[in-house]
Amino acid sequence: MKKNLLFLFSFVSYYAMYAQQIENKTLLDVLQNDTSTKTETQSTPRKLNVYLDSKYENYTRIREYDPNESKFRVVQSRVYAKGVFSNKVTYQLRYRLNESVASNALEFAFLEYSPDEHWTIGLGKQFTAWGSMELSYNSADLYLFTNIISSIELFSPGASVAYKTHGQSFKLQAISPTTQFASEEFKNKAYAGLFLWEGKLFQDHLQVRYGYGLFQHNANKFYSWITLGNRLTTGNWMAELDWIYGSRNITDTQFPTIADKQPISYIRDNVTTMSLKYKLNKMTPYVKAVYNYRTDLDTNNSYSSTGISAAIEYNPFETELMKQLRLYAAYNYITYDYKNYNTIGNQSESQIAIGARWMIPLF
Repeated sequence: MKKNLLFLFSFVSYYAMYAQQIENKTLLDVLQNDTSTKTETQSTPRKLNVYLDSKYENYTRIREYDPNESKFRVVQSRVYAKGVFSNKVTYQLRYRLNESVASNALEFAFLEYSPDEHWTIGLGKQFTAWGSMELSYNSADLYLFTNIISSIELFSPGASVAYKTHGQSFKLQAISPTTQFASEEFKNKAYAGLFLWEGKLFQDHLQVRYGYGLFQHNANKFYSWITLGNRLTTGNWMAELDWIYGSRNITDTQFPTIADKQPISYIRDNVTTMSLKYKLNKMTPYVKAVYNYRTDLDTNNSYSSTGISAAIEYNPFETELMKQLRLYAAYNYITYDYKNYNTIGNQSESQIAIGARWMIPLF
């Protein structure tokens, strides 16, 4: 962990000094290591923004059958950097500081090139082009999660091309998926293709994020995903409705241990979420409902969970440094219905979280 922090600090420090040193060079000059200078009128704008993205809270979980828990915790602590080399080239990186597995600490690092106002080409470990509204959020902005967002591949190595016109964006992306989708035999040679439409309709009152993904499992089998998200805004109100449907291979501790059952389950998720927000000066009340239905396709066992969340957010400051400090309190109630399991009764739990989220501008 110390090595990760030292590496990250060194990288950001060097990048900031380097960005200042190349202030009067074009990107082509830098790539060619050209030492010639240009006049101020010939130079292109460059900027580097670095943030510490943090969320801390006191969390209490009350369950019927398992021991309760209550503790202070660091929900997330990340460094986020975005560099603008010119109006055409940008670079984004996010690194998780509280990740215990070093290989998972780098969430994304990608380069985007926009030759004109319509086209954008991306390369690197980037946001997986899922649709839906929930999968587009920073997880620090959510209080009640579906059983998808906490485990699905939100970031993937690959390449993408997007076309933007009249408030619409159409993206095609090719990625290398993990064993959530690829079989053990194909884990180093499988590919996936995704399509994402992000649109604004009806004078921007309705926003949509509709996606479809096809993931190679082996030579003869593919997994498909449909991810649909809608956001309606009018005045101070904002409502969202999502539907997510697809298959993958995961370990799910909710499924009981079966003697002849492998730890990895071939499952299908069917998820619906609805939420409503109202912006009232510095206060934002927020309610959300989630329905998760998961089926083990190998055994035909299934369970569902239904959750309801109520939260209040408060942004006390308006200064540049403090305007992204948000205080919050949230209550979640979740019930589990184990369907055709005879040995487990239905269960429920309550969750209470009180904390702060702060996107701290470092430089």
